[in-house]
Amino acid sequence: MKINFIARWNPLRNLNLISRTQWRLTMIYTGILMLFLILFMVIVYFLMYGVIVNNQETQLKKLVDQEVTVIKEKLIKGKKPSIQNFVMLSDEQFFYYVVDAKGKLLTGDELYHKLRPKLYRKLEGWNPDPNEIKYEKLNVTYYVPWEESPNNRHIDLMMAGRKIYKGNEFIGILYVGKSISNRVELFDRLLNIFAVLLVVFAFVAFFTSYFMSRRAMSPISRSYTKQRQFAADASHELRTPLSVLLSSINALEMEKKLNEDEFSHSVLSNMKYEVKRMIKLVGDLLTLARSDAENTELVKEVFDFQELSEKVIKSIETLAAEKRITLKMNVQNRLFVYGNRERLDQLLYILLENAIKYSPEGAEVQLDSKMERKEKLKFLVISVEDEGIGIQPEERAHIFERFYRTEKSRSKQFGGHGLGLAIAKWIVDSHGGWIHVRSKQGKGSVFTIKIPQ
Repeated sequence: MKINFIARWNPLRNLNLISRTQWRLTMIYTGILMLFLILFMVIVYFLMYGVIVNNQETQLKKLVDQEVTVIKEKLIKGKKPSIQNFVMLSDEQFFYYVVDAKGKLLTGDELYHKLRPKLYRKLEGWNPDPNEIKYEKLNVTYYVPWEESPNNRHIDLMMAGRKIYKGNEFIGILYVGKSISNRVELFDRLLNIFAVLLVVFAFVAFFTSYFMSRRAMSPISRSYTKQRQFAADASHELRTPLSVLLSSINALEMEKKLNEDEFSHSVLSNMKYEVKRMIKLVGDLLTLARSDAENTELVKEVFDFQELSEKVIKSIETLAAEKRITLKMNVQNRLFVYGNRERLDQLLYILLENAIKYSPEGAEVQLDSKMERKEKLKFLVISVEDEGIGIQPEERAHIFERFYRTEKSRSKQFGGHGLGLAIAKWIVDSHGGWIHVRSKQGKGSVFTIKIPQ
């Protein structure tokens, strides 16, 4: 049974270099714009706060200074200070109290008379310095006739005091308090406005940054697309002449005279080896060029994976025999899977070839395959284990990148172009699966693939 389908483009999994770079630029531009806005808001907030607070504190100090002069004169003359000496009480001018040297209340008034005990307790034992400002918070509960439950109100107070002297004799203290609840509410409201503006500006900054980064990446994207198309076209065009070269070399090897000449035979062998390497490289480049296309056409079918595994093992036995490597296969009998036969064949060959390449002589390479069930889901699990040189922890995150090879000196020894594992990952991704590696330095590696069924 064969089913043709177009593998869907998954932006979260298949982001290419261009889109990732554009996403980073968008985030950077957005971050810079948001940083400037936040700095602007912080500066405006603290400037307003400083100006308003300083203005209120200055007004309170002036009021206290004016009234303490009047009270001092009356106390010196033996008269009792009265409310007529003061500015009319309001929401701003919340209270005033005059106490004698022993702390006894001489006179005073407050906006809410029931609060006198609370206010007086806040002032007990306070000996104010000339420039000292004290801040307090009061919780007021009051009843409204037409409402069943009481109302609670928070009152923020700013208080100042001045000591009163008759000559050098301390005779009392004046306390004055102003309500700054309006100021607190103003700045709370300002913070809410800033929060809303921040959210709105974040969306504006994001979309602005997106279009800015898109325009910045547009020429790079066009250039990258042209390079990718060139790689695909060049790879496709090179296959024919390379195939002709290989056929010509095979024909020359059939000539007896050339076979009898040791030098000619050696030259032909070297040419044949290099042409085969070029054919493999061109094939890999063409595969990757096709994988870069947003719509990759695959043909899926149900087939016996055990039969495919045996075929791959048999085709790679010659390569393993050159290094006296033992190939072991543990594949579930009649393991029917759903996938692209050609690509899964290529996947097995890449992983086994890689395992043989990096294993020492006389080592073992094992292929395991089984069907694994997890709740209602089924997965084809493929595992290739070797006894090779292993992969260092810092290199594991890069081994599936194109043209990446661990330790360039060793790469020359083992050959390859760093494309095999990149192709393997693309094959797994195109089947909706995932691949990961476990490795110990000097003890080998285990590549595990899970493909949903």
